[in-house]
Amino acid sequence: YFAPHVRSYIRRSGAPTHVGAMVAAKDRRNAAKNPYAHLQQADTTVESVMASQMLWDPIRYDETCPSSDGACAVVIGDEQAAAGVENPAWIHATAMRTEPTTAAERDQVNPQAGREAAATLWRQAGITDPLREIDCAEIYVPFSWFEPMWLGNLGFAAEGEGWRLTEAGATEIGGTLPVNMSGGVLSSNPIGASGMIRFAEAALQVMGEAGEHQVDGAHRALGHAYGGGSQ
Repeated sequence: YFAPHVRSYIRRSGAPTHVGAMVAAKDRRNAAKNPYAHLQQADTTVESVMASQMLWDPIRYDETCPSSDGACAVVIGDEQAAAGVENPAWIHATAMRTEPTTAAERDQVNPQAGREAAATLWRQAGITDPLREIDCAEIYVPFSWFEPMWLGNLGFAAEGEGWRLTEAGATEIGGTLPVNMSGGVLSSNPIGASGMIRFAEAALQVMGEAGEHQVDGAHRALGHAYGGGSQ
C-alpha cells in the first residue's frame, strides 16, 4: 500500500535513495537509548539497512515498523492539577483532519488533511516558523521515508524538501529539529497505542523526563499521529 507513495515522493522530490536508510539507522540508534523501545538494534547502520531485504521497491525490511504489543497512558488535567506537578507539559493546541483514503483527488504524498491540520495547529499555538520554534517532534513514521514526507506536509520544510533536513542531520538528536528521539514507530508499534506514544514522548521531552534520549532545552514539542491512511 505504501510503496507507491514512497516511489512518488522520491520521483517528485528528487530525493537520493539512501535517505530512508538514514532515517531507519537514526531511529534505531535513538531507540537504544530508550528502555521502552521494543526493537533494540543499536548496531543498525545506513549500510546494514541498504543491505536488508527489499520487501516492495523501494521499501526495505529494515525501513519498516514492527507490529508489537504494549500500552500507553497520558494524564491530562487543568491548571489546578498542574500546580501539583513540578514541571508540567502544557497543551498549546490540537488539531485533527480526516479525508477519504480512496478519493480520486487525494494526494497520497502530501495529503490535504495533514496540511490543513498542521496549519490550524500552528495558528492556534501562535507559531509562525515551526522549524525554528519547535524544539523536537515525535512524528508518526511507520516506514522510514515518511519522515521526509511528513516534514514537508507539516510545514517544517517546503513541499518535497523534507529529505534535505534528514540528509543534513537536522533530525538527529542535537540537530535543528530532532525527530523521533524515542526511536519512533520504527522501533515500537503497539497498534492502538502507537499514536498516543508520540504525544507521551513529546510531553516527556518538555518535562525534562525523557532520560538518555532527552533533547537539551526542549520547551515546545510536537506530537503527531496518523491512522488508517486517512486520518
